[in-house]
Amino acid sequence: MTTGSVEDSGAGMGIAGPIDERKITTSEARRGQAREAILEAAWVVLARDGYEKITTRRIAKVAGVNIATLHYYFGTKEQLLSEATRYALKDAENRLQQAMIGTPTAVAALERVFEAVWQLVQERPGILRFDLVVRGFRDEAARREAIGIYDSYRTLTEDLITRHLQEGGTLAPGITVPGLAHYLICAVDGVLLQHVLTSDAAAARSALTMLMEHALSLLNAR
Repeated sequence: MTTGSVEDSGAGMGIAGPIDERKITTSEARRGQAREAILEAAWVVLARDGYEKITTRRIAKVAGVNIATLHYYFGTKEQLLSEATRYALKDAENRLQQAMIGTPTAVAALERVFEAVWQLVQERPGILRFDLVVRGFRDEAARREAIGIYDSYRTLTEDLITRHLQEGGTLAPGITVPGLAHYLICAVDGVLLQHVLTSDAAAARSALTMLMEHALSLLNAR
């Protein structure tokens, strides 16, 4: 009896040949790109139309995909919008962190962060956070998510102030790291909310500049 090779036996049984990992990687990359395009489109449409008026068809159109593709990645509109809000706000947090990279001092980092905040104000992702906060009044999961987002911003801000102290800087009398971080987050939120309501870019820019100058004075850097 003749014994075939392992390869011959596999071929005779109809077993597929070696897996092309490059094809798998390319396929995964395409799926990731489609999913990201849908998420980006969702937060753009959400910021433009609001949570109550948004539809999956509008999102699919902006993303450049058909409705079936959208529902392949996200089973329901609520699932998509929750993920889109998380995606947009995480992106905003990452951009603030990126703004601090390579800065020589904490003061320089703070100035860069305020510039990044101004860019974000113009792109209006703040509306997503406020929408999440409003939903949090009637949805416990949304409330927890909103609190988590603010906790992340608070940690980022506290780390920046702590860096200032580690570099030999000081704080104004009576000012604490947690207190200053909380104040800055609340103040920036106020600017964002006013801009969402009025779209007055000049007023938002002026308010952020004044806030930055006040923050620097509380860091005894002015």
